[in-house]
Amino acid sequence: MASSRRRFLELGAAVSIGGVASAYGVGATEDHRGNGDGSEGDDGDEPAVTATVRQAPENAFYWVLPGERRLSPMVFGTEENPRNGTDLLAERIEQAEQLPSPLGEAVSQLLEDLPFLVAAPDEAREPIEDADEDSIAQQRLTEPTLYSDEADVTSGSFEITYEDRQPYDLPGAPGETSDTIDLDAQFTDPAGNEYEIEHDHVIQPPIPGYETGGGVVMDRTLHGITGTGSPLFPNVYTYAASWGVGNLHVNGELATEEGFRVVHFMTTQTVRDERYRMVLDEELPLEPGNTIAGQIHHTHGVVLPIRPTPDGPVYDPVPTAFELPNGDTQPFIHAMWEQDEIVEGPFADWEFPGADGGETEENGEADAEADIRLVGETSGWQGVAPDEISGTENPTLTLEEGAEYVLVWENGDGLQHNVAIEDESGEELLASDFMSEEGTTQSVTFTASAEMAEYYCQVHPESMRGSIDVQ
Repeated sequence: MASSRRRFLELGAAVSIGGVASAYGVGATEDHRGNGDGSEGDDGDEPAVTATVRQAPENAFYWVLPGERRLSPMVFGTEENPRNGTDLLAERIEQAEQLPSPLGEAVSQLLEDLPFLVAAPDEAREPIEDADEDSIAQQRLTEPTLYSDEADVTSGSFEITYEDRQPYDLPGAPGETSDTIDLDAQFTDPAGNEYEIEHDHVIQPPIPGYETGGGVVMDRTLHGITGTGSPLFPNVYTYAASWGVGNLHVNGELATEEGFRVVHFMTTQTVRDERYRMVLDEELPLEPGNTIAGQIHHTHGVVLPIRPTPDGPVYDPVPTAFELPNGDTQPFIHAMWEQDEIVEGPFADWEFPGADGGETEENGEADAEADIRLVGETSGWQGVAPDEISGTENPTLTLEEGAEYVLVWENGDGLQHNVAIEDESGEELLASDFMSEEGTTQSVTFTASAEMAEYYCQVHPESMRGSIDVQ
């Protein structure tokens, strides 16, 4: 494997590919969509099932970073009895080699370079040393993935209309499909760089085992053990999903001058918990009160490091502008909109089993005799009282050792928050329950002690953190 590809895997190339481009016009800038039978035709010839989803800029958006992924025993088995690993990868590569040349050679090489598209190779797994007997996951991947628990809050908005006309993947070129989407998506990375996705057209991906319904699907279960999408992502109810190719603009400039990249969007049941960890198959479904924004659905936007060429798809990092700690730029984009709105669709009122109808846990009215008052927002804690901290972001709390305090905080943005206190070594001294409904309040009573060093939100520990000065 070339050194550039190896470096990409080290950064986190476990991608949930929804599509690859091929020699059959998928990478061309002009539109080659047909009616699924190889003939050209007007999109209006076939009735479409339509879904529209959107999110405004002021709502919760996360930029996902490379990080480790725990492995679900349901999907990947155990160390002694692995599943969906090296044997499955070899089978998929052999199937890819049966595709027409040169597409077959291209897809099989792609699976060699990015095996996590279809499997988690046995040799890429390791035991979780600190896992206890009650932990579901006993193994994890040795390489970072885009399915990590690491993410930064930035900003972003989108609107997508999925149009599903074709019920199955049909013979023909990947770009010959009557399915379409209309996408408008902008967002920023943790360094403030601005991105815009310019979607060109939908494709039906030629990955062995994938069934994408012509490139747009609705009301389906994907990922996990389904065979469609990376098994590293949980087996998830999907309102709508699309696979296609397009360009990426960074800070107003075209970044993908050398060619399109694969673009995959999914609106799914929520798979991240209140601490923003991507859960395992065994942990689904999540109650709304156990999610980051109190919602049963959210939308993923992924730009994958796969570029179409005349001979088929090749690995090529996404040219982002975000620099990782090792000095390299992040080679993929995984954008998360956590407060999306389903505007139109045949499933708008659907609730997955286990949903509680949107009710969230609340802590009731707070004590009116509060010593400290804060408002919790993703951007930071806002001081309200006493007067010394009013209007200050993440204010220092000055306390008297041995005195009892009542801290009352209000949820200011409708996202999942709590308040915790730790000592200088980072050891947790106390932590409150999580609360996600905007405007609700919570009262926390504690006695000040000398070891108290900082207070913070366990969901947003970087931005929502302030000092404690015990005198």
